[in-house]
Amino acid sequence: MKHIFENCNLKLKKIFLKSFLKGAFLSNNNNKTDTFCQININNNNTKIFYFENNSLKFEQNFKFGNDIILKDISKITSLKKEFIKNFLVKTELKQNFTNEDLIEEEFFEGCTFRKIKKKLIYEIAFARIKEISNLILFNNVNINYYNKTLKFLFLEISSNYQLKGLREIYKTIFSQNGSLNFEFLEDFSSDKMLITANQIVHFGWKKEAIPVTHSKKSIIARLFDTLFN
Repeated sequence: MKHIFENCNLKLKKIFLKSFLKGAFLSNNNNKTDTFCQININNNNTKIFYFENNSLKFEQNFKFGNDIILKDISKITSLKKEFIKNFLVKTELKQNFTNEDLIEEEFFEGCTFRKIKKKLIYEIAFARIKEISNLILFNNVNINYYNKTLKFLFLEISSNYQLKGLREIYKTIFSQNGSLNFEFLEDFSSDKMLITANQIVHFGWKKEAIPVTHSKKSIIARLFDTLFN
């Protein structure tokens, strides 16, 4: 690979951050959405990006993700993380669980069946996600500094396993009972990123400054401009 590029003279005109390209894609595909937050939650880290008037103003990284929720449930219930993971992949956690709703025996294959309430799993996950939402968004002094009346929020949950059981809790907490326009995002494909980058390269960006060239003038010409203009 080294020999292939050894004699190449590459000229870079622009470098785009992936976070900026995501924001540009969201802005282009959502009418009247130029100020918003985009949150990405992985297994072990969470990132928040704040866009204002189509400009990336702020980003912050947190060293926790979905894995911390699994650890909480595992600690309180004494269930293994793989068991919880399997349960959350197949089961949607709901607010209306009763004390009679128990984890099905099929999930205990290979281990002793225990009567564990789904409501308990829901309450543990809800408490931790609520804490996460306050830390990264609602009580985040950096976000509040820029915008106290946030209206649009995009949440991307990208992990090795899709925990559909947590989606409804995330939606309930982050949408704040309808005060935020909330939307889930699927993983951004490379094609979407390339298309967005290509559009910006060829047609510019909404907030991008357009350079204006000025011809050089002689000292005498500049003197006349000063005297008569």
